[in-house]
Amino acid sequence: MNIKKLLSKFDDFFDQSKKKQKKKYDKLVKIILSLEEKKSELKQEMKTESKKNKKSQAVYNLCKEYKVITKMIKKAKKQGHLINIDEDI
Repeated sequence: MNIKKLLSKFDDFFDQSKKKQKKKYDKLVKIILSLEEKKSELKQEMKTESKKNKKSQAVYNLCKEYKVITKMIKKAKKQGHLINIDEDI
């Protein structure tokens, strides 16, 4: 999934009222799980790519994407905490 699409989904989700956010809790959990999976895949890609050449553009891009996904996960978990439903996250 494209990072811009994920960011727009998060912005849409976080702009809603607390009541609507609670209704979409399951969707938030699915997003977090998919981000966690993507994060682990990126980590593996970075390891294999860095074995070839640590200073390549591909490694740089993977690192940037990894950082963005990590921030998105933190933001989602923080939002889950704010609506008091982060027990399952």
